[in-house]
Amino acid sequence: MKNSDSAEVESLKNDILRGNLSIQNILHKIQNPDITESDVVVLNSEYRSEFKQLKHCIDEFEKVAKDEDDDGELAEDVSLFRNQLTSLQSAFRKANVQCQLTVSMKNKAELFYSNPEEMEIRSRQTKSKEELIKMSTNVTTNLRNISQSMASVLEQNRGTLEVLAQSSNTVSDTQDEFKVMGSALITTKKLVSRFGRRETTDLILIVLALAAFFAACVYVIQKRMF
Repeated sequence: MKNSDSAEVESLKNDILRGNLSIQNILHKIQNPDITESDVVVLNSEYRSEFKQLKHCIDEFEKVAKDEDDDGELAEDVSLFRNQLTSLQSAFRKANVQCQLTVSMKNKAELFYSNPEEMEIRSRQTKSKEELIKMSTNVTTNLRNISQSMASVLEQNRGTLEVLAQSSNTVSDTQDEFKVMGSALITTKKLVSRFGRRETTDLILIVLALAAFFAACVYVIQKRMF
């Protein structure tokens, strides 16, 4: 993966993390037992905007993963982000329904405040608040697990980038060593070739010298005999 592509991946991951945190913050606000009907309208509008932006970031991340992912790690990240998006969507829907119920019960309580059935309504409201607190605790736990998972993914990616950088340095060093060995082999080949030519020349000279010596010997013997 190129450095520019790696930077784009990290930027998208940061955007996705910020989007998740923004939606978690909205979830925390909408679980407030004292929330008003106008607050619910505002929070729903903020949620739709953040959810749309987060989904767009995940879609862009998936495009980059399809184009640049060689070992399948980015595909795993895409799957994780999709699952987290679905979990956030489900958690918000549940929290929103419970919030609407709480607001509705508060409005009814105000309408029937002077009614003899006031105590019964308050009792039901108290039970609803307890259930809301319990649900809020469960949602908060789930969101905390999601945040930990995302932090773990980011840490693994940082470790992977460090390993890739070390591997790249090792490959570069190995290439330099091969270049040095190649130069040494070429020099050795030239020397061997040069020595081979010299040995052939020396052998020819020795043969010629021996031939001249024997010719001289024959000539001298012939002179003495005749």
